[in-house]
Amino acid sequence: MTATQSAALQATDLCEAFAATVADRPEQEAMRSSDGAVSLTWAQVDEVVRQVAGGLGALGLGEGRTTCMMLANRYQAAVVDLATLHLGAVPVSLYNSTATSQLTYLLDDARCDVLVTETAFADKARTAIAGSQRKPKLVVIDGDGTGEPNWGALTGAGTPLAPGTRPTLSADDVLTVVYTSGTTGVPKGAELTHANILDQIRGLHSLGRLPMGGRSLSYLPFAHMGDRLCAYYMPIVSGSSITYHLVPKTAALLLPELQPTLYMAVPRIWNYVMGLAVAAIEASPERAELEKALELGARLHDDRLAGKAVDATLREEWLSYGEALSGLRRKLGLDAGELLFTGAAPLPPETLRFFAAIGVDLCECYGQSETAGIILCNPAGAARPVTNGVPMPGVEAKIAEDGELLLKGPMVMKGYRGKPDLTADAFDADGWLKTGDIFVTDEAGYYRIVDRKKEIIVSSTGKNVSPVLVENTLAASSPLIAPSVCIGDAQAYVTALIALEPEGTAAMTGESDPARNAADPVVRDRLRTAILAANENLNAAEQVRRFLIVESTWLPGTDELTPTMKLRRKPIAEKYAKEIELLYGPPSERVVEVR
Repeated sequence: MTATQSAALQATDLCEAFAATVADRPEQEAMRSSDGAVSLTWAQVDEVVRQVAGGLGALGLGEGRTTCMMLANRYQAAVVDLATLHLGAVPVSLYNSTATSQLTYLLDDARCDVLVTETAFADKARTAIAGSQRKPKLVVIDGDGTGEPNWGALTGAGTPLAPGTRPTLSADDVLTVVYTSGTTGVPKGAELTHANILDQIRGLHSLGRLPMGGRSLSYLPFAHMGDRLCAYYMPIVSGSSITYHLVPKTAALLLPELQPTLYMAVPRIWNYVMGLAVAAIEASPERAELEKALELGARLHDDRLAGKAVDATLREEWLSYGEALSGLRRKLGLDAGELLFTGAAPLPPETLRFFAAIGVDLCECYGQSETAGIILCNPAGAARPVTNGVPMPGVEAKIAEDGELLLKGPMVMKGYRGKPDLTADAFDADGWLKTGDIFVTDEAGYYRIVDRKKEIIVSSTGKNVSPVLVENTLAASSPLIAPSVCIGDAQAYVTALIALEPEGTAAMTGESDPARNAADPVVRDRLRTAILAANENLNAAEQVRRFLIVESTWLPGTDELTPTMKLRRKPIAEKYAKEIELLYGPPSERVVEVR
């Protein structure tokens, strides 16, 4: 590690880390678009950051002010964020899918002074601004510049900051505000400091989880903590080149071209990539070799899961298929992966087993907006499968009597922006952050999430059922299943609402209409067979007796899913009340009996 790389890692604030990386890698590529139309070196990014800082300053932005952004995955989002920080102001990224009425609330709650967006969201932004109390100034980066400033105006309107100019910041200053997904009510803005993020990155480095240099991919919403961490903050410190991709649902298809070293995906995407891998194996002329390697790799994984010592002979035999496995990983775009995160929800054990068997080390971790992204992580070389890892350096963790995970440490948020009462409610009397998640721990101090504290299902027979466990088991049973919702509170047995994975289902049926696919007898039969197999991995109280396929696709930012793809259980229960009634009523054409 060079002295400047070390300086980036030890920086007090993100602007200092950025300056160190620019000094260390001025001519290396820093940011690019996935179509190749944009490619900027670190020195060029530094120059445009100083220009945009001048433009934002001309709009009145300065210390103590706030910039909000609603932008797709493009380099301008990172540049505006950095430029805002260089003025001593606070950048806040909002989900592009935010409803207009909620956007008005968020602009006021975030104390927005300037809103930077693009044409696709400009009308919504104008309406929200008109209804807001603060009336922030609007910038439309791809606009014509006649009504509001565009990118050209923003980069040329003011006096650029002089090279090397940085604000006076402390580690405890607010770096950003990340809004919660709103699964439990009105979104709350978690204020994260420079120390929250940089201590986290230093912690990941100490666990062997921070590749220096390399390539990362930005495709999740910029407001998503996973994208901010893995495709913005970490690359700034590590000097990783960031590729921006505008269409999230096709991002996995970009992996073979990019071969990222740093990549974060939610379980749904890993399940999708697993489906691509299975198809690639079936079509490969090396199918027999790959299937044998899978068998051997799965046995090695199972031994690790059981805590057994590595069988040297078994490992040597598995390694003998290394060339074939490497070819498969290259085809998937995962062969260069040094840090491949899975997060936002528990990964089905079968998915983890598959990737381990082909030699892909998926890093299981845990965090939330209130903990700046990651606060539990599996160390490199000492991971325990199907756990969320150990507390990051400096973090204290304990499990309360009711099973809730409580945390203290340098990654824990400063508080909720402008909400002292809600901030107080988020902590117990001794200052421990209440995560709202139920955990267990093992003899080695590794933690594993069981469920959300408020989501445990209690059947009419008094049995406790973890819906997350059931839903993950279903997801792993078939590539046709996208989100599913386990139903059964106060009922005699468990049922499920299932949304179909659109691409995989359409490829099988030749039909893109989700309602027609939901009625397709072949789709129903495939799912019935898969859920029968899934039930073998569940106890009697958890087994799904009936299911119903919904007639629409569930997308992030809708009634069913938050922008971070978490289930909105209460809205789902209200919206699909008739379907749930069918699940517990007499036989129906739409309800499939599993047994």
